Amino acid sequence: MQYQVHGPFWSPRFQSEASAGAMRAFWDEMEEMTPGLPRAIGVYVFSTCHGQTYTPWYVGKTNAMAGFRGEIFQNHKLSHYVSASERKRGYPVIHLIAKIEPVRGNFCKASQQSGREIDELETVMIGMALRANPDVCNSKKTWFNRTCQVPGIIGDTLTGRPSDAVMTLRNTLKL
Repeated sequence: MQYQVHGPFWSPRFQSEASAGAMRAFWDEMEEMTPGLPRAIGVYVFSTCHGQTYTPWYVGKTNAMAGFRGEIFQNHKLSHYVSASERKRGYPVIHLIAKIEPVRGNFCKASQQSGREIDELETVMIGMALRANPDVCNSKKTWFNRTCQVPGIIGDTLTGRPSDAVMTLRNTLKL
């Protein structure tokens, strides 16, 4: 399994910025910069950027055939982006995490195997996004990360000095 990160790319702040013409120009420009990327499969992260600080708001994955172009700017997802843009200063951006074939280096085509891998990657990325921003808009795949508590490791931070066991586990996990 190998993936490449691309971005950040501009994202519409308002529904009016997501006209068919604007979206066509967005994907055409991306195709020109990185041929094949709009139709690639993988995971995407929508964030807001203020200065050098990025705040994740939504993590999604491509479905089997649509690729990034057919998935990212669907109406229900645009509503997440617009809502987040209204709540946080900065401009909206998207990072694409595209699955690539390790030997040839080209973008992978959809398959059952790649679908399972991308689903797992999406779950991990949602957990990472929740750690960075507890207000992430995702509703699926968040239950575990929102409810699991291992004080000093996962969830709320410890009050007071961590035990030796917590300290050594944090060291082991490079936390």
